[in-house]
Amino acid sequence: MSMFLPVTSAGNYHYSTWTKEQIVARGIQKRKFASQQKARLMAPENKAKFNEANPGLIDALRELTSWNSFAASLVEQFDDRGSLSDKQTGAAVAMLMKVKANKANRAEAPSVDLGNVVAMFNKAHEAIKTPKFRFEDLVISRAPDTGANAGALYVKADGQYVGKVKEGKFFGIRFTPEDTLSKLQQIAESPLSSAVAYGRKTGTCACCGRELTVHASIERGIGPICAERFGL
Repeated sequence: MSMFLPVTSAGNYHYSTWTKEQIVARGIQKRKFASQQKARLMAPENKAKFNEANPGLIDALRELTSWNSFAASLVEQFDDRGSLSDKQTGAAVAMLMKVKANKANRAEAPSVDLGNVVAMFNKAHEAIKTPKFRFEDLVISRAPDTGANAGALYVKADGQYVGKVKEGKFFGIRFTPEDTLSKLQQIAESPLSSAVAYGRKTGTCACCGRELTVHASIERGIGPICAERFGL
């Protein structure tokens, strides 16, 4: 169903045909715009009230905006409207607590010598351009020979980057899983045992990622070529 509505143009009226759905949508749009305008006008007053009720929250979120898209979106809304919903505020507080806890865990994390892992990769690099090593949910790979991290080892957990090994030490990121360092330590203590454990558990080689098909390799948990290339 269509309706004729008067539309002004240069002071004169003419008629445009709108459907009922368009009229409803236009009404919703106008009400939303009016609500946003009202929120912007009240933003300064709302900001003062919100900051009084949640001291330091917005400042803490601002510190995360360079790397956290959720924090950036909350700060953008606050700057525009002067407030956050109760649900958003709760989510922001929970996120900040998690960031703080992760930071504390990194600060308290013991220094672990991962020199054996580095040595294993240096040996493998003699025959392989970009060697990799797998253990449980970790995949360690050698960084390119060119660039800021040349010679470093990148660490991923479940496919997500969680840090790097450089000069025999692990450097995590903000959301590195707590058990990452202990797993790296297990590898460093016995690279061969780690490779064998992975191979027997998954049926694939920890070094090349291929399925172990030869009986002797299945028994050992690693193929002879990879064992030699990685110095195992």
